Amino acid sequence: MSDGADQRAEFDDVDLTLLAHLQRDGRATYEALSRALGLSRPSARARMLRLLESGVVRIVGVVHPAVFGLGAYAHVAVTVRGPVLAVADRIAAMEDAVFVSVVAGAHSLVAELRSRTQATLAGDIRLICALPGVQRVDTSVYTEILKDTFFPPGPYQPTVLDEVDRRLLALLQRDGRTSFADLGEAVGLSTSAARTRVLRLVESGTVHVGARVHPGALGLAQVVGVALSFDSQAGEALETIRQMAEVDYLATAIGRCDAVCTTMNHSAEGVFQLLETIRAVPGVRTVESYTHLRLVRESYDRQLT
Repeated sequence: MSDGADQRAEFDDVDLTLLAHLQRDGRATYEALSRALGLSRPSARARMLRLLESGVVRIVGVVHPAVFGLGAYAHVAVTVRGPVLAVADRIAAMEDAVFVSVVAGAHSLVAELRSRTQATLAGDIRLICALPGVQRVDTSVYTEILKDTFFPPGPYQPTVLDEVDRRLLALLQRDGRTSFADLGEAVGLSTSAARTRVLRLVESGTVHVGARVHPGALGLAQVVGVALSFDSQAGEALETIRQMAEVDYLATAIGRCDAVCTTMNHSAEGVFQLLETIRAVPGVRTVESYTHLRLVRESYDRQLT
């Protein structure tokens, strides 16, 4: 889910295949994309440019939260007495609240917190509990993020970053397909030196460059969150759910539930069928769903210092 982009783009099957490749590797060359799509290089390039010019697709660098010193994550479900938006805005103003959404369901809003330490996280939750109108806060502390386009895939290998690395990361956050030549010029490196630096950052899991597309552009108007609990077959159940194309986000947790996921679908009927599929997965014990009504904040980048 992202702000803006109310427009609906027309994507055919080739565009969707291209998007899938760009989500995995946003810096893939036109040659690699043309081979993957079975198109000529000029055709692949034209497809790419049309997607970017549509205004609903961006290719950005997603920096691992550990680079910002963030090591404690949680999902909070908040019940509010009275109007919700004022409380949602207060939470969205908190630096550690990277995602805030008003929802329909058992709670009034949900938020994701990314904090430096467990102590800082606990302090954030206490602040939310003390907000006027807040009646209840149910917390799930994340243990592992299994699927998320805003979280670099694969293992993170802690890497010492110098000022040049941080400047490169900041440039990639703005435009993930900035050429190595332009990156090098911006930070005072040769093209080959910039390429070496960026590849090191990608291979270490420090940054992942991928395509971001607004769900509405794909007609995925139904965005539904799901809180899950499992029995002893949690591992197999989680992998089955992770593989579902409609599941955009999946994290394991302790506290209110065993896992949290976000699903995207075309219709209410599609949501119903997906929830039925999830309920039927061996090992799933309970399924609590809620519909996202208004995204108040989604911002995962921080100042690189």
